[in-house]
Amino acid sequence: MMMTSDFKHEREFDLGGVVPWGRRLQEYAAFFALDDLAGFAPVLDAGGGPSSFAAEATKMGIAVTASDPIYRFGEGDIRRRFEQTAEAMRVGMRRAHYRFNWSYYGSEDAVHRLRREALELFLGDLETGKREGRYVPASLPALPFADGAFRLALSSHLLFLYGDDLDFDFHLAALRELMRVAEEVRIFPLVNLDGLPSSHLPGAMSVLRGEGVRTELVSVPFEFQKGATRMLKLRKY
Repeated sequence: MMMTSDFKHEREFDLGGVVPWGRRLQEYAAFFALDDLAGFAPVLDAGGGPSSFAAEATKMGIAVTASDPIYRFGEGDIRRRFEQTAEAMRVGMRRAHYRFNWSYYGSEDAVHRLRREALELFLGDLETGKREGRYVPASLPALPFADGAFRLALSSHLLFLYGDDLDFDFHLAALRELMRVAEEVRIFPLVNLDGLPSSHLPGAMSVLRGEGVRTELVSVPFEFQKGATRMLKLRKY
């Protein structure tokens, strides 16, 4: 059974590790249940990649800082990596079409359109945002921010999703670091690239509870990967 599962995973999504695949603010609002984004500021988007969340929030006057190692690169390099990812994602979504709930997006083409919109909005803000400190080239589990610098830290489509590439120790260290820099942490999704519940999640929650962190699984008004309808919320007691 394990050999069949591994073969199936490679056939459907062969991404070669963590890839740049950004989301729009409206998507963040849905899968993080952010009804009042301004009330959460300042916000950290950890591992934001080419998402337009920070760019769109800034236009609304909301303080969002994004961190990602990709911010070390220029527009040309980011575009090239995005195009490579887009092709791999197109192949993967076609092969794994049955594993997604298409009610939010409607079609594969709509997903790609939103990803390209996010990319263009992000790139349009990147150089100005770097100068203003909005895009910080850094990666988990070591962030260059002061303790409690943010009211809310978000991690979208990184932790738990890439559980085959990022081991348990990485996840635990990353969650501890997010708790260091923010009062509250929200993570989505909690399934891996196979669409299965992350094997790292129960152990990480158990350890954090033992360290005085309040852990909560919260249903959200969003489902793309079937069954991925909850986020992890962490708060200090």
